[in-house]
Amino acid sequence: MNAGGPRRSRLSARVPDDFEPNPLARLLAEKRARGVRILDLTISNPTRVGLDYGPPPTLALPDAYEPEPRGSLAAREAVARYYAEREGRDTVSPDRLVLTSSTSESYAHLLRLLCDPGDDVLVPTPSYPLFEPLARLEGVEIREYALQAASTPSGGWTGDPDSMEAAAGPRTRAIFLVQPNNPTGSCVQPEELGAIEAVVERLGIALVSDEVFGDFPWPPATRPLPTLLAEPRRGPTFVLGGVSKLCGLPQMKLGWIAVAGPDREMGRATEGLEWIADLFLSTSGPSEAALPSFLDGRHRFQIAMRERLAANLGLLRSNLVPGRTPFQLLEAEGGWSAVLRQREHAQDVDPGERLLDRHDILVHPGHFYGLSDDHIVISLIVEPSVLEEALGRLM
Repeated sequence: MNAGGPRRSRLSARVPDDFEPNPLARLLAEKRARGVRILDLTISNPTRVGLDYGPPPTLALPDAYEPEPRGSLAAREAVARYYAEREGRDTVSPDRLVLTSSTSESYAHLLRLLCDPGDDVLVPTPSYPLFEPLARLEGVEIREYALQAASTPSGGWTGDPDSMEAAAGPRTRAIFLVQPNNPTGSCVQPEELGAIEAVVERLGIALVSDEVFGDFPWPPATRPLPTLLAEPRRGPTFVLGGVSKLCGLPQMKLGWIAVAGPDREMGRATEGLEWIADLFLSTSGPSEAALPSFLDGRHRFQIAMRERLAANLGLLRSNLVPGRTPFQLLEAEGGWSAVLRQREHAQDVDPGERLLDRHDILVHPGHFYGLSDDHIVISLIVEPSVLEEALGRLM
């Protein structure tokens, strides 16, 4: 008998103890409650920024539903055609593709496939703050490797294979790459990739490459950024993509994992992913059936998005003069975000809170991504009139 009364139920330790909003979120809520007009430079949803890329897609419910854990063959063939068109030759077989509901689910499936509880994966910093909570939910630890800041005046970041190997431990199971990285916009260079694959081989681990922004190089570049599917891979490799960024359709909830590497290892890995996917069957029949038309229609969206990127990068490049304005644009290779470095900043004041409090401009402070507080991160897909007004206030 419990003399102290009934025991209180508790949540898993994988769930955060504190769900209180951070100071920036509280300040934003207060201003919006007062009706203050906020210039939001954090929007990443392409359906909310005035891009004209045609009517929304129509979905049809298939006459008969036959669940296929990897996703329907027609949908996987469409993804394979996309990569073949992108690279000018066949790069991945439909048999080496597994559909998911999102890139987040792709990460979760790979953590389940590659790791036991207590294992760890190597993730880049700076980067989008998604890895830690996803890994935590799967009982997996993260170890960070550093993207090195370039010494050029315009900034930029580069990978460091030595830092990856130094960060690895006895229970490391994979290296995660994001290219172009969010928010730094950096990609792994060819000379770096060979060294990274050598680390993967020495440690007997896997390589995971998130390439969701790969079709969006920064203007004036026009060719899609490199994919790890372009050449045969020496070790087990998993490439992530999806329609959220590629086609501007986040509401369709459809992504994929492409499996590359030695046939024997990758055959077993694909079977393992199929087994995991079969437990969830998370992709919807209508989205799968429409995937070929989504991919065929991506060009109109991509033209609109590249025009938006060109317009906003033009505004930043013409307004932010190194050494003469409060902020400097750090050049990058691709993606939908830009990192701005502040010439002078108050050490004891969060830059996001300061800009919101004084100028009614919402940005992401650099520390959200593992950057120092002399950096802020803004979206490149906001309407140019909004960015132009914000730049006027910042000047």
